[in-house]
Amino acid sequence: MERSNERLRIVQLAPPWFAIPPSAYGGIELVINDLTTGLAALGYDVLLIAPGDSCTTARLVPNVPRHLGLDYPLAVKARMMAETSARSYREARLRLHADVLHDHTDERPDPAYPVPIVRTAHGPATPEAVRKYVDFSRRGDAFVAISHRQRELFDRRCAALYGPAVAINWVGTIHNPLDVAAIPFSAHKEDFAFFLGRCDWEKNPDGAIRVARAAGIPLVMALRIHQGERAYFEEAVWPLLGPDVTLLPEVGSPEKFEWLRRAKVVIFPSQWEEPFGLVMTEALACGTPVVALDRGAAPEVLTDGVTGFLRNSEAGLAEAIREVGSLDPYACRRYIEVCFNPRRIAGQYVEAYRRAITQHGAAPMRGVSVDDRPGGLGHPAARAAYAPDGGPS
Repeated sequence: MERSNERLRIVQLAPPWFAIPPSAYGGIELVINDLTTGLAALGYDVLLIAPGDSCTTARLVPNVPRHLGLDYPLAVKARMMAETSARSYREARLRLHADVLHDHTDERPDPAYPVPIVRTAHGPATPEAVRKYVDFSRRGDAFVAISHRQRELFDRRCAALYGPAVAINWVGTIHNPLDVAAIPFSAHKEDFAFFLGRCDWEKNPDGAIRVARAAGIPLVMALRIHQGERAYFEEAVWPLLGPDVTLLPEVGSPEKFEWLRRAKVVIFPSQWEEPFGLVMTEALACGTPVVALDRGAAPEVLTDGVTGFLRNSEAGLAEAIREVGSLDPYACRRYIEVCFNPRRIAGQYVEAYRRAITQHGAAPMRGVSVDDRPGGLGHPAARAAYAPDGGPS
């Protein structure tokens, strides 16, 4: 039970793969870091279960001595995750005495686990994810979506799989935070576009080359190319490379933000229903506008004509690049400082934690009907939800 009406003991549970904050790849880890920072800044008792080489303003409780990385066979990774999570569940309950556990692992504790669990839906609405989240909802876990579009797609697929009477137990829709304190800013831009992401069909790096080339602007690409992405690189990206494209390997945070700060524009040509898109908020924090395909969460993250441009085709993105000089870098930075501030987002998460604790105190949910879901299906437009004069929802 909660220790007082105001002060929660919140345990954040991170996967064992990367340190908090991540030195390079690790979007979930970056979100955990900024959320933990925001919760601690609000005065909550926050404990972070994460790899021992993490650095945090909260109290660190190692789940492994050092981050493990991802270079293991799938079966080995599954066993590692299950073992570290099982230890972490025991730690949160028996030694840390958590009021609420914010679990970022998608693992499962014992059926009678007594601590309320909140889970952020970090990924897309695949059938596997929907089935897992419905199962977790039935045992009483609560979920937070990271965009309205993501939640809509989860609800739509859930209805297709189970019918209208079953739903995921949502307790909020909360965008990912971003702490701009250590992120460099520049109003003076150089004449190149920047692309940052995985080398796969979803992120569409070849589309970024086509867009930049059509706009007549040089492109710098920082590509993560893992073994499973090599074939796509060789088939779709390599044939398009030329003197107008500078190809970088995966870059760490300091180098990433240096490129984002200097770029005239960031191209975000993601072809799938992106649940959020951290690179967009990172670019805006550097004062760099973004041109993005109008799908997924992009319309929630970008303000068309203010922080970037949303278009429906690669040709439209190329045209939009010619207009980015009219956008104010200071407005891009202020937008992130206000709307994605970790303290603001943390306040929204605290409300979600309290809803989950209230549910848990009443009774574990054993099959959540649409009519019984906390918060209902309706939501305001993203711009209204993140109005600069508003507080945490």
